[in-house]
Amino acid sequence: MLILFNEMNIINNFLNFFQKLIKNEKVIIGFLLFLVIAFSFFLRVYFPWESVFSEPIKYAADDGVYHMRLVENMLLGGHFPQWINFDAYTYFPYGTYIHFAPLYDWLLALIIWLISFGKPTLEIINQIAPFYPAILGSLAVLVVYFIGKELWNKWAGLFSAFLVSLSSPFLFRSLLGQTDHHQAEVLFSSLAILFLILAFKNAKFLDKKREFWLFTILAGISLGFYFLIWTGALLFLFIIFVTIILYYLIEFFKGRNPDRVLIMGSIIFFITLGIITSFFDAPGLFYSPLYNINHLVSLGLGIFGFLFIFTLGRFIRKSNLQFWYFPALMIFFGLLILFVLSIIFPAAFLAIIDSFRAINLGFMSQHGELAWRSYARELIGEMSPMGVQGAIENFGYLFYLSFISLGLIIYNFLKKRKPEDLLIIIWFLVIFLMCGILTTAFGQVRFSYYLSVNIALLCGFLGAKSLIFGIRNLKKCWQDKGISLNNFQFLASFLLIFNILFFIFYPFPFNIIYSFPANLPDIFLRSINTATYGAIGREDDLYEILDWLRENTPDPGVDYYGFYKKPNFNSKTGKIDPYNYPDSAYGILASWDIGHMITYYAHRIPNANPFQQGLGRIVESKIIPGETTFFIENDEKKATEMMKELKTKYIITDYGKALSFGAFYGTQLWAIGGDSDYYLEKKEAEKILTTTRKYDKSMIVRLQLFDGREWFLSGKEEESKVESLSHFRLVYESKTPAAEGFFEKPREDNIKLFKIFEYVKGAKIIGNAPSGSEVEISTKIITNQGREFVYRKKVTANEDNEFEFILPYSTFGKDGWLENETKFEVFASPYKIKINDLERQVNISESDILEGNTIILK
Repeated sequence: MLILFNEMNIINNFLNFFQKLIKNEKVIIGFLLFLVIAFSFFLRVYFPWESVFSEPIKYAADDGVYHMRLVENMLLGGHFPQWINFDAYTYFPYGTYIHFAPLYDWLLALIIWLISFGKPTLEIINQIAPFYPAILGSLAVLVVYFIGKELWNKWAGLFSAFLVSLSSPFLFRSLLGQTDHHQAEVLFSSLAILFLILAFKNAKFLDKKREFWLFTILAGISLGFYFLIWTGALLFLFIIFVTIILYYLIEFFKGRNPDRVLIMGSIIFFITLGIITSFFDAPGLFYSPLYNINHLVSLGLGIFGFLFIFTLGRFIRKSNLQFWYFPALMIFFGLLILFVLSIIFPAAFLAIIDSFRAINLGFMSQHGELAWRSYARELIGEMSPMGVQGAIENFGYLFYLSFISLGLIIYNFLKKRKPEDLLIIIWFLVIFLMCGILTTAFGQVRFSYYLSVNIALLCGFLGAKSLIFGIRNLKKCWQDKGISLNNFQFLASFLLIFNILFFIFYPFPFNIIYSFPANLPDIFLRSINTATYGAIGREDDLYEILDWLRENTPDPGVDYYGFYKKPNFNSKTGKIDPYNYPDSAYGILASWDIGHMITYYAHRIPNANPFQQGLGRIVESKIIPGETTFFIENDEKKATEMMKELKTKYIITDYGKALSFGAFYGTQLWAIGGDSDYYLEKKEAEKILTTTRKYDKSMIVRLQLFDGREWFLSGKEEESKVESLSHFRLVYESKTPAAEGFFEKPREDNIKLFKIFEYVKGAKIIGNAPSGSEVEISTKIITNQGREFVYRKKVTANEDNEFEFILPYSTFGKDGWLENETKFEVFASPYKIKINDLERQVNISESDILEGNTIILK
């Protein structure tokens, strides 16, 4: 068999081909790199195309649409290149200072402004903006190639670029329409690492001072731009600081003089501080959600730390002190500085602690709210820890291979002590911890897009080194001894190559019998699935109702493209004054996760948003009005008081929010932070539930599931009754049924995915009836989807022979529409009032409903 194998010369031809490939690697690498970048862009654009380019354009449905809101405000508001750092079009009735770093939006706005020759339109914006994340993502792939090339060789760089282009966590963040800043985070942080590596490589050569200073300055500029992309860039500040200090100490104890790396670090940090200095803006250094005391103290202490260790090292060398004094003095002075800060500048000390807590939690402390926001890690998907299983699902076998590679790099560092190797080790370990893989107490899955770069580089190094090593040894075996199964070197090299190729193409060719794309290697299949289904759009019904809201509700009287005047800031309380809204302005109460979509697609002002503002809170029985406290409220009177305080006019409800086993759990946890079963208490398991729970009487359930109607859980007992609502009327519902209804005709009277309710004062009906008699009033409702139901209320006449109703629906249909008011599409027939055997009809006008007029029946 071996003789036949030799005669065919298959291995020899392959080895000769690869040898020629290496000799012409400059051309080959350039061509293959072009293919990787082109494929990276194609993957990010082609598969999500139909999902994004529909009506309307589907940008990422959380922060992505808000970035587009800021870009449109810049370009169509007539104040480019100025950007707003206070927005009146969210968090009603307060408005909010924006914590998004400016460069991501400003760079996109600049590109659009240049392409449109200074005359941008909404159509041009929507033709260009969706490609922005895909372009930045592909550029990040190019940067990863250069990192791999500078660390090891061109083939390692190429392999790393190929792997990161396919890595699902990073791919997900850089798809068409994903206009959030995460792919730019990866691009600029990787760029800073690249220039830092080049600076490290030139630091040890005295004849390369020019290159060293050039790359140091470029590293500082890149890090500064990274800070202008993401305010949480303190994470990489920590990585760079620890790397430089550790490398300095290792070299110092080896008797060398690595002072240049400390100077390099201080220059990088100083340039970064200079870049962000002009953005230390309102509402004050201690309270700004953008750049604040946390950033100033962190960068300042970093610069001071480099210079202090530089001075201390020189002092120890000149004094001929034993080297062990160095770490002892460092620890002593470090603790002394922290102690002094805690006593003299407690705000600066707390800023340091807050910076690390905020990176883990995803929030910077805003007026003492950080503690209760700890629930965010449990309730927000991207903030939960990844865990080992999540890492395997995201990275597959590459997750395991990266640790083999890490071991090799650690060995190389111990042997050669290259600072760039130490940087890669610390970079990987910090990001690994930040993803929450080892422990659920720390880290977030959102940082997996950073880990994509680390794993791609480690596996790119391992793959390229293994292939090159294996092929060279095979060539040597072929030339020296010939191929023999008794040749251990041949077998080891052959198995090494086979395993690398097997891992790349697995499970191909064993799955070749399946149809495309199931017959592709797993690494491609996972990426295609991510690209196809990863675009973060929402249900078509949601875009439908937001469009209806924009076209059929009164203009709030606030310029969507305005450059808003910042409200006053009270430095004593640490709070801003509410924004000075016109009387015509009002809020939209909805689940916080669609707040930005309300702003962008409906051009209306949400009370709550994905910044976790406007959620509300119950503290020591005191209700702070907000989305969560309203939706879990049982008492309609208290709910209406919240509506008045929040100046809210419309409520958007959704089916998932109302489910006891769905988002309702998170709603009550945000609000009360306590026992998750409080609203869902039941009788003993063996007994039939016959009384309503607090959950059944919550506003979200009464609106979304019951349409504001009265409902009985079982029988007609009073304890099983949910009362009709008096101040909330359905004005529009989406088309898609989510479930069967709870009333007489569950299939016809089904529950839609989304509904819009209007808060109204309600018309008060007063009439006479014999004391103790039952009075019933009802009307048939027909929704915009043709669904029919009966709104009914019952009361008992009092001792004065009087009865009273408050009713939310008017009865004149479209003829009852008023100028600059809701163009509702849910219509009510004339009310029927029954008193014993007597019956009469009553019509109520829209003005009576909106103004809360009293109608006396005679």
